[in-house]
Amino acid sequence: MRFGVSLAEVMGSDVPVDWSLDIARQVDSLGYDSLWVADHLAVPTGGDADGADYRQHDGVDRARSRPADYEALTMVSALAAITSHVQVGTAVLTLPFRHPAITAKMLAAADLISGGRVVLGVGTGWLRSEFEALGLPDPYYDQRDTVTDEFLLAVKEMWLSTGPSNFTGQHLSFSDVGTFPKPTQRPHPPIVVGGHGREAMIRASRHGTGYLTTAVEPAELAELVGQLRAICERDRRDFGELEVHMLARVSLTESAGPSRPPLTGDVGEIAADLMAYGKAGLEHLIIVPAADAPPDRLESTIATIEAIAADILPAFGGHRTATAEARH
Repeated sequence: MRFGVSLAEVMGSDVPVDWSLDIARQVDSLGYDSLWVADHLAVPTGGDADGADYRQHDGVDRARSRPADYEALTMVSALAAITSHVQVGTAVLTLPFRHPAITAKMLAAADLISGGRVVLGVGTGWLRSEFEALGLPDPYYDQRDTVTDEFLLAVKEMWLSTGPSNFTGQHLSFSDVGTFPKPTQRPHPPIVVGGHGREAMIRASRHGTGYLTTAVEPAELAELVGQLRAICERDRRDFGELEVHMLARVSLTESAGPSRPPLTGDVGEIAADLMAYGKAGLEHLIIVPAADAPPDRLESTIATIEAIAADILPAFGGHRTATAEARH
C-alpha cells in the first residue's frame, strides 16, 4: 500500500502559505509516496442554492466566511519545486473551473519542474454557487459530467499532440493551439478520477490511471472496487492498470475501542484497519492528518504525519515499495 498526505486543511488563505511548504518538506523527507492539494476557487459564504452547506459537505466544520484556498495549480508548481521524491497531485481539481489549455500548460510546467512527479486528480465539482460565483455558463453545472469528460479529453489532446492541438466538442472547441513544451512523463502525467458515482468510475475506466474515493468503510470500498472492476471489464480496460485511492482522515491516538471510526485509534487498530482496506482493494491511502485548531495546527499536523511515518509506514513499506516498482 502507498501513502500520501493531503494539505487540504492548511490551504485556506486565512492560513500562512509557509505552513503548506513546511509540511510538504516533512512529507517528502519521511518516506511518503505522494502529496496532494485541494481546489476551491470561490468558496461561498453561505449555503448552496440547492440547500447544501459547504461546512458540512466533507465532514469538516469549516467557517462559512472562509476565503478560497490557495490556487491549486500554483501550489502544485511550488510543491514540485521544493520536494524531491513524492508525487504531487490535485485531490481533486474541479476541471470545469479552468480552460483546458490553462490546466494542461500549468501542469506540464509543474511536471517539468518536478522531473516527472505530477499527478492530475480530477473531479466535476459539486457546489452550484461556486460555479455561479465564477460566472461559468449555466450548462457547466447541470451538465458537469459531460463538461468534465470533454475538458479531460482536451487536456490529453494538448499533452499528446505532436503539433498544434485541435479539439471540437459540445462545450469547447479550439484549433491550432500551441501546447509546448510537453510534460516530462510519457505518454502524460497520471490521471486519477475522483467521485462516488458510476459516471466517475466510467471516466476512470476510459480516461484514467486511477480512481479516488473519499472515506468509506472497508465493506463499502469493496463494493465500489467491484463496480469499478465490472465497468473496466465492460470497457475492455485492464482493471490492473487502475490504482485505487482513498482520501481519509487518520487520527493516531490511544486505543479508541470497538466503536471507533475507521483509521482512528492506536497503531495496532489503525494497522488492522489498513489490512482490511487492503483486502477491499485499497492501494493508495491519502491521509488527511488529524490536527488541532489554530494556532497549534501546524505543529500538530507535523506531529501527526511524523507519528504515522514512524509507527505505521514501516509495517507497509515492503508492500509499498513493491507496488511502486511494479507500476514503474
